[in-house]
Amino acid sequence: MTTSYYYLSSGKETAMYTLRFCPDPDDTYSNYICNLSTDADKAIQKAITRIANDPYPLDTSYADVSLREILRRNQEQIELDNQRKWEENIAKWTERSLELIKDGYSPFNKEYSDSYGMGGYESSTLLGHEKIVDIKQESINYWSSLVEFKSVVHEEMHKACKPLAINIPANANKHFGIVGEKVIIKAMIIDQDWYENEYGYGNDFVRKVKYVTENGERLVTKGADTTKFNESIFQETEDQLHMWVELEATIKSHNEFTPVDSDTTWKTTSLIRPKLIRVLD
Repeated sequence: MTTSYYYLSSGKETAMYTLRFCPDPDDTYSNYICNLSTDADKAIQKAITRIANDPYPLDTSYADVSLREILRRNQEQIELDNQRKWEENIAKWTERSLELIKDGYSPFNKEYSDSYGMGGYESSTLLGHEKIVDIKQESINYWSSLVEFKSVVHEEMHKACKPLAINIPANANKHFGIVGEKVIIKAMIIDQDWYENEYGYGNDFVRKVKYVTENGERLVTKGADTTKFNESIFQETEDQLHMWVELEATIKSHNEFTPVDSDTTWKTTSLIRPKLIRVLD
């Protein structure tokens, strides 16, 4: 598990020691906390006092550098030092990232646990990195499709994902068939989800299954988890995704929705009275 930490730095004018917080050692991003002092010993003491009730450690190695030496640097020297630090950080990130990929983890996908404090305030704690086999199939397909690489890390991520790639038909954003028509469809299962049945009727959960056809139409079936169709889907696929199935169903409706973070309106087709004919190889 990676560990967050505090560390001493200096401000943009390099005239005073500052306190910063690094939430993820695998990333170069950090948060400014406060100014401390122009004196190294006082800066360290103030930092210790400031984070006395915080469980994260404090790195004081930067205080070994004389602030007077920092102040005497001209702009060119400052830019050269910043470039050197950036290159050092990139080198460290590259080394850590390659180790993660070698161990089967993605340096680009992180797991967090959410917690809520007083007033509903939400905070997240970094748990670690996701296993490559557990990241979303769309992400795996993206990495496997790359032909140019920004870094050796991107290239190694590509190599790790390529054997896991699955060809998923692109979303054609169009409706399927005619409403009321009874059809036989070949489609790939791309998502299965469950949620509590708010209406009850003896069925505790509703299963929602999403599909995509060979031509890219997106389909949806939804019903009680105990229906014959949903039980057969569970028995035949064991909740696995990206399996091709053949089913018979009636087209219930043509739907459209626009995600809150998008300007694109997407088309889907809802099916009713589905019957699983077979799972295809």
